[in-house]
Amino acid sequence: MVPQPRSADHQLTATDWLTTGGHLSLRVLSRGAGTLLVEVTGEVDLSTARHLDAVLQDRVRGDLRELVLDLAGVTFFSVAGLNSLLRAQLLADSAGARLTVDAGRSRAVRRLFTLLPTEFDCVANVRPAP
Repeated sequence: MVPQPRSADHQLTATDWLTTGGHLSLRVLSRGAGTLLVEVTGEVDLSTARHLDAVLQDRVRGDLRELVLDLAGVTFFSVAGLNSLLRAQLLADSAGARLTVDAGRSRAVRRLFTLLPTEFDCVANVRPAP
């Protein structure tokens, strides 16, 4: 099931949802010049995290100022997902961009962040809840 766009999405330019196999879907949106939003829904585990890595590797460029990972739709988040976030931080750093991670209301992501505190630039609720 693909989530419906939130009200703030009318200002975004989106690609279609990328179904990666398994139980993970990704959507990449451009929030104007220099900002990239990647929405992640479903399960981020050992078998699906590599798809997130590949999308980020493909899309993060030197002209990027901010990379936002919206994890509000994530239902399962393993240590493999945390490793993907660490790789995303390295990609953002190499592009000179800031990484913002939005856990939203995802209990799975929030729980892992509670168990394993992180050092990301920002862990915030970037978009309002529907």
